[in-house]
Amino acid sequence: MKAQESTPAVQTGTYKQFNFRDLKPNLQNPRRLFDPEPLKVLEESIRQNGILVPLTVYRDTRSAQHYILDGERRWRCAELIETDSQSPQQVPIPANVVDPPTPVANILWMFNIHNLREQWELMPTALSLKIVMTKLKEDDDRKLAEITKLSIPHVKRCKMLLSYPAKYQEMMLLQDPSRRIKANFFIELHPVLDLYLSLPNQVRDGKDRLELIDHFLDLYRNGKIPSVIHFRKILEAYDCAVDAEETDPSRLTAFGDAATALAQTNTHSIRQLFDPLIAGDKKADSAETACKDFLKAMRQLKPDHVTRRSRLQQYLTAIRRLSTELLTKLEG
Repeated sequence: MKAQESTPAVQTGTYKQFNFRDLKPNLQNPRRLFDPEPLKVLEESIRQNGILVPLTVYRDTRSAQHYILDGERRWRCAELIETDSQSPQQVPIPANVVDPPTPVANILWMFNIHNLREQWELMPTALSLKIVMTKLKEDDDRKLAEITKLSIPHVKRCKMLLSYPAKYQEMMLLQDPSRRIKANFFIELHPVLDLYLSLPNQVRDGKDRLELIDHFLDLYRNGKIPSVIHFRKILEAYDCAVDAEETDPSRLTAFGDAATALAQTNTHSIRQLFDPLIAGDKKADSAETACKDFLKAMRQLKPDHVTRRSRLQQYLTAIRRLSTELLTKLEG
């Protein structure tokens, strides 16, 4: 990887005012979805006060066209105001013109802006991450997180979305928010699909991965999955059944029956089928209690009085490592 490709190669440039027709949106902008309600709030502010924060733009050396690096929402609002059939008004667009970035630096500049502004929809972010991965020939989660300034769990979620076929990615890119399928649906579904494909064929009624996705989409659209968090109940019920297999084999059988009913019909909800299977599980409560007890004991500890320091250091190091792993999984 070339050193200059790891950070946005954009330099401070000159200040200039534009009309909205003089500027074009950046084709590399990961933020492809602009929902109307938040845009309306910004439009009203610009009508009253104008554009207060200059855009950042660059001039393409081949076409001489100016493209937006930062400020596409402000530009869109200026266009809406000037083309309004009821009450149009002129909106001068202040902008700093900077040197044209390399293609990779262009995207990385967008990622850096993303970390300072409201969160983009995840699927457009994933598509831009794919470009970075391809251009830099980099696939390591930690390195990608460092390059883009995204968190490691964020990178992992983007990769999950990229594993879905294009038709499902397009569902996450619909401009109409009421028709758009949220990325979280596919993220929460991902480990459930892996679990179902590891179960006997008859449990999923012979469905392959794509057929399972379509089946769960139907359940979601028909209100049988009111919250995508409910997918976690399936995973929790399976873990409980596996843990109890030696002492109570019937729990694994009960899980199989519930999983079969969910995969083969569209009449049951996840909560109806799996809540009874996890009602008695106390692992999370026990973990919380253990954490509270540990914190209480550690706050009472006086490090200067400890004689067997090396052993305590080993345990605390192991706890720190495990805590980091668990926090990363919980964030994901």
